[in-house]
Amino acid sequence: MRFLEFVVLREVATLSRLQHQHVVRYYQAWVETEYGQHHVLNAAGSRTAESSMYSYDDVSFSDAGGGNKQESTYLYIQMEYCPRTLRQDFETYSSSFDVDHAWHLFRQIVEGLAHVHSQGIIHRDLTPNNIFFDVRNDIKIGDFGLAKFLKLEQLDHDQYLPSEGMGVSMDGTGQVGTYFYTAPEVEQKWPHINEKVDMYSLGVIFFELWHPFPTAMERHLVLSDLKQKGDPPMSWATQFPSQSNLLRRLLSSSPSDRPSAIELLQNDLPPRMEDEWLTDVLRMIQTPEDTYVYERVISTIFDEERLIAKTQCQHESGKKSTCKNDNSELLDSIIEVSKEVFKRHCAKRFQISPLHILEGKLNENRGKTVKILTQGGEMLELCYELRTQFVTSIAANQILSLKRYEISWVHRRAVGHSIPYRFLQGDFDIIGGASPIPEAEIVKVILDVGTHFYDSKTIIIRLNHSKLAEAVCSWAGVPQERRQNVAEFLSSTLVQYWPNKADRKSQWSLIRGQLLQDLRLSEAVVEKLHKADQRFCGSADQVLARLRGTLFYDKSACKALDDLSAFLKCLRVWSLEEHITIDVLMPPSECYYTDLFFQVYVKEGITGSSSHEKLLAIGGRYDWLIEQAWDKTYKTKPPGAVGVSIALEKFLPNNPSSDIGFPRIEPSISVLVCSRGGGGLLNARMELVAELWEANIKAQFVPQEDPSLQEQYEYASDHDIKCLVFITEAGVSQTELVKVRHLDAKREKEVNREEPALSIHLSSPGCPAVNQD
Repeated sequence: MRFLEFVVLREVATLSRLQHQHVVRYYQAWVETEYGQHHVLNAAGSRTAESSMYSYDDVSFSDAGGGNKQESTYLYIQMEYCPRTLRQDFETYSSSFDVDHAWHLFRQIVEGLAHVHSQGIIHRDLTPNNIFFDVRNDIKIGDFGLAKFLKLEQLDHDQYLPSEGMGVSMDGTGQVGTYFYTAPEVEQKWPHINEKVDMYSLGVIFFELWHPFPTAMERHLVLSDLKQKGDPPMSWATQFPSQSNLLRRLLSSSPSDRPSAIELLQNDLPPRMEDEWLTDVLRMIQTPEDTYVYERVISTIFDEERLIAKTQCQHESGKKSTCKNDNSELLDSIIEVSKEVFKRHCAKRFQISPLHILEGKLNENRGKTVKILTQGGEMLELCYELRTQFVTSIAANQILSLKRYEISWVHRRAVGHSIPYRFLQGDFDIIGGASPIPEAEIVKVILDVGTHFYDSKTIIIRLNHSKLAEAVCSWAGVPQERRQNVAEFLSSTLVQYWPNKADRKSQWSLIRGQLLQDLRLSEAVVEKLHKADQRFCGSADQVLARLRGTLFYDKSACKALDDLSAFLKCLRVWSLEEHITIDVLMPPSECYYTDLFFQVYVKEGITGSSSHEKLLAIGGRYDWLIEQAWDKTYKTKPPGAVGVSIALEKFLPNNPSSDIGFPRIEPSISVLVCSRGGGGLLNARMELVAELWEANIKAQFVPQEDPSLQEQYEYASDHDIKCLVFITEAGVSQTELVKVRHLDAKREKEVNREEPALSIHLSSPGCPAVNQD
């Protein structure tokens, strides 16, 4: 499909998400061929994001100059009629300039732009040519052919649209946007841009609203000077001092210094008459004593006739998309695979409620959750993640040791007026145990799940430690107040590139400028960050050695390096260390991950430039979250906790017809692998439990380095385990024998561990049969 066709589809998808009085209204789009075939993408009204993402598969474009012209296909878009542009209005503007009118037009532009940005979209080509007037002389922002979706995680279909590198401007310069209105970071090709590029363009338009040009030559000279210096003409600045101050902020070379559209509406524009009236209404709604106004507003919102008229088209589109993209059988298989792996590690399900009443206490994700208003006026939340409710229950019941899993749908806010997006997520958590043993088992779990769908060689785990990340920032000289922004920027920019690869190294020529200009780091700091990326991101063993030689003076960093070394030692028992890379520039995915945390990726495509990474899971230690929820009135010390969240839909095969098989584990008792003497025999216990997992037997071990016999029996009792397998130092080194004891039968018998599943079944009459399928 050619680039122009991509641009057209991008504009249709973008317009269908925008419903605002100051944005050009999209009505419908359809495809026609020369045979007279007619395929309607949308019969009337606005498309939803959900339905639009499926319509692309139905649209096929043919080159009219090709061999078979009879199959030429054309896409038609019906939009709101706008008779003229702001550029045309500027041609007669000098004779009709009015201060109140200038504020009126600017406010309408800002309101439209605020809506566009609130939907996770940046325009990238905001010019007077793309700002229109409707038949009532109201402003309408249009022409979204170069728009970019900021919230890519909410727009799965955006992967089918053109990438950044494919953009060309409407004036043929090869630049995204038009010269006078193009933000500096776009011209400098910064790797990470946001909605502030539109605010720069808005600044130039704002100046034109307040500075009429009698001739095209004067406009060219003045705007050229404004572009190069960032300052307006002295005479104009003297006449309009407040406007001049606002203009300088909008045209700042640093995007972070530019105000957002919402900030402009709240702080920088003259008040409207409607604002005072609206403030009164909102005040009455918030008054708990008089609910009349609030109830009237709610009843209007839930007026069924209005809702039916608005959603009729969306309902028809939704029926089509549901039939066309039914992955339910494949998802069922993925769920079964994950569930059986979790059960094999003796985890118990902890069911999460998908809907709960919005609570008054603050929550880190509160601004991201999907909220639902009931007809009675109560506010509800859809489940955003699966961990917080679990932690609350752990703290309330003072649970000190537990393995749990949950597989459920989580919800994300959609762009525009679409229904919320939902994603299938699987969580596995271990409460209690001595670090890093639980962390190692968590990694084992995600790899057990992942290797069922992908070649194990393509799965990589990026690892970091909070204290190590802090130490590297201190070593590089990053100011404390900027560390979070720097970490998030580097992570979002470098995440798609493997450490020490050529494409990642090449990104630094672009990253450097943004770190210097927008994040305001010094040359020395940027150079050290670059050095950290080159030396401290890559193979775990090499990186640890280099870090010890560099950060030997930092006790906190040395403790973090000891933690990582112990973690890798555990992984070597299960031959998993080859999957680990250390990335000291990676921040935690969730604020509550402290100490060790990780992200799991799979490398897809052919090795080289065509390959890319797909994020499968995130996890880490979250002791802090447990401590925050723990009831301090109890004398018990809160346990440690580590967990992983897996994006199960990422395991859907590229080929929909793929057959996903899954292991079957019949109901059976759990086996606890125990030790007698020998310093705990941790490695031997880990090796034997891995053999049992491989044989589809539910098994676990006490996550301590050297648990006493009493502690192991207590663990078995606490977790309702009846079958114990004992290993001794002599058995490990000489005879390869283990002792199997069933607690109810009170029998113990020595068996050969060469065939552990078969030996346990045949030699222990108290142990039920274990399915070997």
